[in-house]
Amino acid sequence: MRDTKQWRDTKLPGSGFTTGTCAAAAAAAAAARLCTGAAPKAMEVELPLGRMAELLVEQDAGGAGWAFCAVRKDAGDDPDVTDGALVCAHVRTVRMRPEGVPCYTDEGSPFLYLTGGDGVGRVTKKGLSCPAGCFAINPVPRRMIFRHVRQVCRDAGLEKEALLIEISIPGGAALAKRTFNPRLGIEGGLSILGTSGIVRPMSEEAMLETIRLEIRVRAAEGRTLLAMAPGNYGEAFLREKKGLAMDSFVTCSNFIGAAVRMMQEEGIRRVLLAGHVGKLIKVAGGVLNTHSRYGDGRMESLAECARLAGVSEEEARPVYGMNTTEEAAQYLALKALLRPVMSVAAGRVKEVLERAGGITVEVLVFSSGQGLMAETPGADRMVRELKNHNMKKQPDPGGF
Repeated sequence: MRDTKQWRDTKLPGSGFTTGTCAAAAAAAAAARLCTGAAPKAMEVELPLGRMAELLVEQDAGGAGWAFCAVRKDAGDDPDVTDGALVCAHVRTVRMRPEGVPCYTDEGSPFLYLTGGDGVGRVTKKGLSCPAGCFAINPVPRRMIFRHVRQVCRDAGLEKEALLIEISIPGGAALAKRTFNPRLGIEGGLSILGTSGIVRPMSEEAMLETIRLEIRVRAAEGRTLLAMAPGNYGEAFLREKKGLAMDSFVTCSNFIGAAVRMMQEEGIRRVLLAGHVGKLIKVAGGVLNTHSRYGDGRMESLAECARLAGVSEEEARPVYGMNTTEEAAQYLALKALLRPVMSVAAGRVKEVLERAGGITVEVLVFSSGQGLMAETPGADRMVRELKNHNMKKQPDPGGF
């Protein structure tokens, strides 16, 4: 057996790699073995945020028209149930899209088909980022897998070779019972996850200290206004939809209430919070730490916001039985009720956090399916101020 210690970015001590990163590395390595006859000892992959990671290939095998490689998941210091699990990829040549096999495809990779195998869960309910009936391989990992396998095939001159890529996690079905997958309607295994490609340490003490340090650095720059996001989705929204630079905002994970209090203590007087409805609807219900172990109440809070927005009891009642806030948002949108309900939710988030932190808070609420759903009245002004601040920081290019 090869040494399984992962090689990773030394700037991120204690970090590990997501199942998505491991799946992309395993798939690319298996494609390399299929195309060249030999698997690499380590596979380099590009992470979504631009860093490069090199993961060791622990197992490989192959024969006529097929190849197999496995990478062992290293979650770093994160208490992840998948830490140490093998993430495997079988790649085999096919003549056409396999019948009866749920496969993902990609516009840039018309000859590649991606599916799940043993230990990868299958989605059974609507409202998740994967369609019902398909394997739980999330969008970012899918793009990583397609991109890296496509590049391997292109380098070998076999970019028009039709391939079926199957991702599996031996023992994944048992591990999944210790996750929220069964409650979300993901059956039979784990999800292939990841938005940044990296797993950061999640001990509360370390995370809170990291958040405070980031706030302190921004305050030391003379800022009294910051944007804040619970995680990668919020970061991407602020960056891609609102055009904010990375140094305009901090990431607070589940510690939304604590981060607002830290901002007040460090001299920040105003904050723009952008978050997915699944997180922020908990805050609307008074929950300041959105980790699942501190409670859920998402649907109850959403239904309460619906009632406050004037939605009838008959129309609000179905929200209680829905699987995710994405599904609930779609339902409200079809009823032409989404905007007023989300406006109430955003206002309640603002009220809860201003009371908890003693600073001015404006709120942006979005979802993957509906985009920006609500913003409090002062949010747009904060966006403009943050953009103007960064424009003033740009160095004068000078002239000749």
